[in-house]
Amino acid sequence: MSERRSFSAEEARNLLRRARTGTLATLNADDGTPYASLVNLATDVRGCPLILVSTLAWHTRNLLADPRGSVMVAEIPPAGDALTGARVTVMGRFSKLDGGAVGRRFLARQPAAEMYAGFGDFAFWQLEPERAHAVAGFGRIETIPAIEMFPSADEMIALEEGAVQHMNDDHEDAIQRYAGRLLGTEPGGWKITAIDPDGADLRRGDDVLRLPFEKPVYSGGALRVLLAKLGERTRE
Repeated sequence: MSERRSFSAEEARNLLRRARTGTLATLNADDGTPYASLVNLATDVRGCPLILVSTLAWHTRNLLADPRGSVMVAEIPPAGDALTGARVTVMGRFSKLDGGAVGRRFLARQPAAEMYAGFGDFAFWQLEPERAHAVAGFGRIETIPAIEMFPSADEMIALEEGAVQHMNDDHEDAIQRYAGRLLGTEPGGWKITAIDPDGADLRRGDDVLRLPFEKPVYSGGALRVLLAKLGERTRE
């Protein structure tokens, strides 16, 4: 039996899910010098990082020349030593993708990007992870293989769009209770825009909320049970 991790793959993946910005590291196309930049961030259903970048940007030119890169996200404490906060760096290779489901999920987390997502010089890129390095304070440092942090989620990928539409069409009252009772915001007007094994994204205008699940779900049956339980809990 493998040793229990001090910072689990699930914790690291959810840190990535919660982030809306991250530091993108690429290799300069001219001399290979590491280059770091700030990007808006989302994740696909598995949890792999997604970015939307312009061909005018250095980091895009770098990726076109060498797809190797990494993304770091961090949750910095409001006071004290910033290095006590949790952070995770995901390393791998980027690939340029058409919009489709990737674009929908990105805009679910970054609705303000809708104004330029359709511009010809912008494109979506996905990082295919090879490993991750996670730190959550003294003694909680782990290097995590990609297969452990980003397991297959084929059934959830296939059902996501249908599940989102079903919830918005048939369970609007439950969504408002999720927002009000579970996420502590004013209910009314919220829609579910994305679902994955770890949670759901809710949107109202330019406001976005993350509804985390207590444990990951990887099938339609498990998702239905979990959402029904959340609905019952918010009626209490």
